[in-house]
Amino acid sequence: MNPSEKQMHVQATVGAHGSVTLDQLPYEPGQRVDVTISPISSQVADETRRYSLSGLKVEYEQPFEGVAADEWDATK
Repeated sequence: MNPSEKQMHVQATVGAHGSVTLDQLPYEPGQRVDVTISPISSQVADETRRYSLSGLKVEYEQPFEGVAADEWDATK
């Protein structure tokens, strides 16, 4: 695989009639892809529920600014 090609990991639930549908893939229509399907262990599923925000994009708006500096008694 060319390093510039996009890879992705998706978790899905098997639907009616044993089917899985993937939408909005970052590939051109007609492009061939390799698909591997494996079950998720119950431990991994439990961790996914426990850490439901894990893997989400986080963006800090002013990462080096102080937080609530005017609320400290020492500054008064």
